[in-house]
Amino acid sequence: MFGNRKEQLADLNLNYEAFLQAVKDLSSDGFLKSLGDWTPRDIVAHFIGWNRITLAGCAELCEGIEPFYFFDGTNDYRKVNAKFLERFNSTDREIMLQQMASTKEALVSYLKTVEEAEWELDTGVVHYRGGPATVARCVDSLIRDYRKHREEII
Repeated sequence: MFGNRKEQLADLNLNYEAFLQAVKDLSSDGFLKSLGDWTPRDIVAHFIGWNRITLAGCAELCEGIEPFYFFDGTNDYRKVNAKFLERFNSTDREIMLQQMASTKEALVSYLKTVEEAEWELDTGVVHYRGGPATVARCVDSLIRDYRKHREEII
């Protein structure tokens, strides 16, 4: 349904790099300029956090445990995202991009250890939107999020 691990990891990397370039292309003022609810800086903070919790959530799914952040899913993850904006609060673009890169690298390193047979394995955890919650589904959500936020910025 979502493609194999290799394809999804390539797609994740492609969309991450495109998002990264969009942020790098911004002026210093543009990095902090409001796009509505968030600034590009806020979106980077969002991804620093989401790279981290996607890793944790995928590990939980592999054990048949509901990811801890699903509690906030029906709330569009407002509580989870608010914590990321508080925690990763630097306005220095380089620092923020370094943090985003390191959390993305940690996520990909972990995902490479997930066996192909576990990638779309239904371990009985139900996604809050219905259907099985799988590693592939989590990665797909992150891919789509990088794409969506890149489009917001450009």
